[in-house]
Amino acid sequence: MPNKMIEIIKKHIKENLLVYFVVVLCFLIGVSVGAFTVKVVDPHQKQELVSYLRGFFQLFDENQLKTSAIFSESIKNNIQLLVFNWILGLLIILVPVVLVVIGFKGFVIGFTVALLLDEFKFYGVLLFLFGVLPQNIIIIPAFVMGAVISLSFALMIIKVKINKIKNFNYSKQFFVYSIIHLSLVGVMLVAAMLESFILPFFIRLIVRYMG
Repeated sequence: MPNKMIEIIKKHIKENLLVYFVVVLCFLIGVSVGAFTVKVVDPHQKQELVSYLRGFFQLFDENQLKTSAIFSESIKNNIQLLVFNWILGLLIILVPVVLVVIGFKGFVIGFTVALLLDEFKFYGVLLFLFGVLPQNIIIIPAFVMGAVISLSFALMIIKVKINKIKNFNYSKQFFVYSIIHLSLVGVMLVAAMLESFILPFFIRLIVRYMG
């Protein structure tokens, strides 16, 4: 079963290689723009953001952030974007917005990481390694795959309309499309559990040494 799943994934990537390239490129552009923005943002606004981050870290140190609150916030933020991607794929004409969504996700990550590294130096690296990277190793591939699935589904429907294919089983394709997105929701749940139950321990430890 695992081997069959790997073969299916390999086939999917091979068939949608160009779409994956475009999606990953948009994500990387978002990361680059986010990282660059930290350098050009107004110093006063930057200081406000840093103060907010310090206050946020203080909540970790004082155990004022409940695990359930972190979990629900992570789920809400990530699943909302996935559902949005799912809807855009169905609307066909608005599917290019999927690239904007993945670019925005990249921007947020790029900006956050650049701000941590720029302001907290060594501790910023530790916060990145133990507070940002682990869950994003799961979240980013899931978002990339979700974006590709939405784009490829919309392109498939467009081809069907243009070529006037009569025996196309829309219900079956819609079911597969929705099941894949539902599976990605499950992946987001795993990432949220990691972010809320395991990583706060490391963040708390780093923040205490930051002083």
